[in-house]
Amino acid sequence: MANRRDESRRPSARGGRGTGAGRSPSPAPGQQTPPRRRGFWIAVAAVLAALNIVLATLVLTGGGGDDDPIADRVAELEAQEDARHLELVGQLTEQTTTAHGTLLSVIEGLHGVVPAEGTAAVSPTADPAAWHAAVGSAVEAFGEPPSGSTEFNTARNGLLLAVDLLGSSVSAYDSAAVAEAGAQQDALLELSGRLRDQAVAAWSVAATQLDVLNIDAGNGHVHINLPSRPGEEVDPHGGVGFEPSDEGGHEGHD
Repeated sequence: MANRRDESRRPSARGGRGTGAGRSPSPAPGQQTPPRRRGFWIAVAAVLAALNIVLATLVLTGGGGDDDPIADRVAELEAQEDARHLELVGQLTEQTTTAHGTLLSVIEGLHGVVPAEGTAAVSPTADPAAWHAAVGSAVEAFGEPPSGSTEFNTARNGLLLAVDLLGSSVSAYDSAAVAEAGAQQDALLELSGRLRDQAVAAWSVAATQLDVLNIDAGNGHVHINLPSRPGEEVDPHGGVGFEPSDEGGHEGHD
C-alpha cells in the first residue's frame, strides 16, 4: 500500500519533466496556430489597412491642411509674375503713346509726297532727314526688350515692326528723291507709299493686341491707332486697311 501511494505522488513518466504544471504542450507539426498568435496578425493587418486609408485620404485632400510650403511658394511666384505683367503692360502703353506722337509727323510728311489717295511726287520741301530722326526716336521710346508673356511680346514686336516699316518707307522716298524722273522714280515712290500702308496695318494689329492686354489688366480700352493720313479717324475695331498688291502689276520693274 505504501508503494502505491509513493508512485501516485511521482510525476507521470508519460507527461515528462518538460511539461510542468499549467504549461501548454508545444503544437505538433501540422497542428493549427494557437488562437493567440492568429489574433496578433489580424490586429497587424487591421492597423495596416487603417494606415492605408489615412494615407489615401491625405493624398486626395492635398494633405488635409492649408499650410503647404510648396503650394504657398507657387502662389507667391504667380502673384509676383502677375504684378510684373501689369507693370509691363503699363510701361508698354506709355511707350506706345510716346512713339505714336513722334510718328505722326512722319505720317504727315509722307502724305505730302506719297498720299494714300492721289499722285505721288517728289517735293523740294520734304524733309526726310527729320522723318528718319522721328523714326529713331520712336524706336528709342520702346527701350530695351523685357521678358514678358507671349501676348505682351506679340504686341511689342508688332509695334516695333510697324516703326521699322515706316522707316523703310522714308528710305524708299529718299531713293526716289535722288533718282531720275521716270519709271524708276515712280516705282520708288509707289514702294514708299506701299511700305507706309504696311506700317499702318502692322501698327493696327499690334495696337489691337495692346488694347486686349489693357482690358485683361483691368485698365479698360486703350486705342492708340496710327492713321495713314493726317486727321484720319481710325476705327479701332475695323480692318487694317491694307491689301497685298498684285504681283503682276510689278512686271517690267526688275
